[in-house]
Amino acid sequence: MQVDYIINQVNALIKRTGTRNPKDICKFLDYKLRFMDLQHKLKGYFIVINRITNIVIDDNVIDIFQPVLIAHELGHAFLHKELATMSGFQELEFFEKRETAPMEYEANLFAAELLLEDEQVLELLNEYTFFETASILNVPASLLDFKFILLQAKGYRIRPVEISKSTFLKENNGAYGTHD
Repeated sequence: MQVDYIINQVNALIKRTGTRNPKDICKFLDYKLRFMDLQHKLKGYFIVINRITNIVIDDNVIDIFQPVLIAHELGHAFLHKELATMSGFQELEFFEKRETAPMEYEANLFAAELLLEDEQVLELLNEYTFFETASILNVPASLLDFKFILLQAKGYRIRPVEISKSTFLKENNGAYGTHD
């Protein structure tokens, strides 16, 4: 999937809903956002049941990390919905086994584009380091690196730090309040 396609999908979503807030987007689209105890085994997933899109987030995840997970799952819902519709819960296993597949990468790009405004990121980078900027924006550094990939695709003269990997959300990254 082309980066431009993901950027256009996010821009259309923001225009349609009038917000970048993932919780508000779920509400606007009538996606069921649920918080359940997933026992630190899975931070979140999305699934379509009876034509209803459900996004489930582990309620053990700290509040500040939730928007990243919701945005990531929205990415799957917009970019990979047919997989969840066709295979139901088998889709979870499919995503787990295909770590080299681009789906996680694409959902991360979607989340970065949704949560991080170009101007705000560039303004902060004029004053702060990469890691300070990620901290100020309350996002994992890997998500900011995904934003760098998007900015580069838009023609900005910026180089990704190259710490982003498709599976970064599988790591703790402080999502549970600690850095295991």
